[in-house]
Amino acid sequence: MEYRVKGAGEPIVFLHGGILTDWFGPLADELSRTGSYQLVSYRRPGYGSSALPSQPITMAGQAECCLALMRHLGLGKAHLVGHSIGACIALQAALQEPAAVASVGLLEPPVMTATPDPSPALTVLRATASLWRDGDVASALDAFMRGIVDPDYERVLDRALGMWREDAMKGTDAFFQTDQPAIQGWRFGETEAARVRQPAILFLGENSTRVNAIREPVHKTLLSWLPNAEGHTMEGATHLLPLQQPAQIAAALTAFYGARVRA
Repeated sequence: MEYRVKGAGEPIVFLHGGILTDWFGPLADELSRTGSYQLVSYRRPGYGSSALPSQPITMAGQAECCLALMRHLGLGKAHLVGHSIGACIALQAALQEPAAVASVGLLEPPVMTATPDPSPALTVLRATASLWRDGDVASALDAFMRGIVDPDYERVLDRALGMWREDAMKGTDAFFQTDQPAIQGWRFGETEAARVRQPAILFLGENSTRVNAIREPVHKTLLSWLPNAEGHTMEGATHLLPLQQPAQIAAALTAFYGARVRA
């Protein structure tokens, strides 16, 4: 796996969402200015130069990749911060190896079992997956980003990341080949959530529900399911929230670590 370590202090491991690998670049920069943290970023299987598995990888396998990297780096315990599917992987890692996870920071995890009607998101996913299977990667990428993430995604990514299209095109293959089968086969319900005893902080983009109707119900359900959780709504943000509100999220995480985790 391709990975990067920056700084020294309390370890924070970032688990990126689908399509792109640099979701957390601005947030990591903000955290490096607000506290003493060892910031670990890695490319999940199939992304960047990380190898694509020869057979399907489950969410348990995705979590094991994160935990194995932590063991490789000698991290006995770390805060996990995940975006989208990366947040679901963080929850799975907390279930698999509780002693290794100090806390979970969850930016809009798509927990389909936490909403009574996941069909709005699934309809878009099926349509975009069909485009990808037909070999039209660019259209699949565009339709997914407009229908699930933010209709104005290009402007936001151009401003926050600059060069992102090549990374996104490669990531689209990993997303449909690896991520989607894993997340759609994953089951995380109230019983599993009750086992996540670590402090949890959940972030929701204020404007996310306008794009994807399931996000607010999922957010509210997870806050009720997780035993030790707090929630934050990021003003004006969509599913692009780690790129739109990195300073605000960094401040909330820093306060959370001081008040809830170290207490």
